[in-house]
Amino acid sequence: MNYFGLEAEYASEDNAAVAIVPVPYELTTSYGKGTELGPQAILTASQQVELFDDELWNEPYKVGIETLAPVKPAPVNASTEKPFEELRATVAQVLQKGKFPIVLGGEHALSLGPVKACIERYPNLSILQIDAHADCRKSYEGNPYSHASVTYQMHKVLPSGVITEVGIRNVSAEEVEWFKEEKPGINIFWAREQANWDFAKIVNTLTDDVYLTIDVDGLDSGIMPSTGTPEPGGMSFQQLTELIRILCQKKNVVAADIVELSPIEGLHAPDFLVAKLLYKLIGYRFAEKLSAMDSQAKNTKVLA
Repeated sequence: MNYFGLEAEYASEDNAAVAIVPVPYELTTSYGKGTELGPQAILTASQQVELFDDELWNEPYKVGIETLAPVKPAPVNASTEKPFEELRATVAQVLQKGKFPIVLGGEHALSLGPVKACIERYPNLSILQIDAHADCRKSYEGNPYSHASVTYQMHKVLPSGVITEVGIRNVSAEEVEWFKEEKPGINIFWAREQANWDFAKIVNTLTDDVYLTIDVDGLDSGIMPSTGTPEPGGMSFQQLTELIRILCQKKNVVAADIVELSPIEGLHAPDFLVAKLLYKLIGYRFAEKLSAMDSQAKNTKVLA
C-alpha cells in the first residue's frame, strides 16, 4: 500500500517528484503516547482523500508520490554521537535525486535528521515551525534530543540561525531565560495574537530556502485531540493551509515533516485531517508544475 492509494504509474520511484518517508519513532513523549503509530494512521486515512483538489482545480498526485520504506532510528540520547543519522542519510539521498522529501512522524525530535540533510545542500536554510510549544529546552528529562528540545538542537546546527515559530502557546521559564540571555533571533508568533497575524509578513522573516516542520499540536485541540500534548487556542485548518500556500508561493520549500500525531482508536477525523494536510502541502508545493502540466496537456489535445 502506498500513500493515497495511487496506481503504480504515479507511485513509482522513476516518476515521483515527492518521496514520503514514514518514521515511526517514539522515545521521549512526555504525556500522551502513540506517535509511533502516526505514519500508519496517516497511510490508512490517505486512502480516503479525494485526489481532485477543488481549490487548485487540479490533481496533485500527478506529480508522482513515492512511498519509501519506514525508517526506524536507533534510540537517541545524550551519548548519541550522530543523532538520527539513518534519517539524515535517507533524506540526503532523496534530495540528491531531486525529489521533495516529506517525513511523517513519529515524535518531533526526529526533525533534526532531515534538517541536517537539508543544510548540507542549502547552507542558508531557515525553518518555519508550526507548534504549540517553543521546544527550546536545552535538555528535558535528561535527554538533549527530546521532543521538547528539538528547536534548540535545530538552532545549534542551523548556519542562518533563522527559525520562525507560529502558534506557540506554551513556553517554560527555562526557555524564556535562554531567549533573554542568548537572544537567538527565533521569531515567535504567539497563538494569542493570531487575530493580528499577517502571513506574508511571517513568511518574509525567512530566508529563500525553507524547511517546514509541522507539529500537529499547533492546531487547536478541538480539531486535533490526537496528539501527546494537546493545547487549546491553536490554529484552524484553514489558517494553517493558507500559511503553507503563501510560504510555497514566496519561498523555496526544500523539505517538510508532519509529526506528533498520536492516533486515538475509533476517532478517524484527526488522522484524516493530517492526510488531507499532507495532500494540500503537495498541491501547494507543486502548484506551478501542475499548472504547467495542465497547459501542456491542453496544447497536446489541440495539436491532436
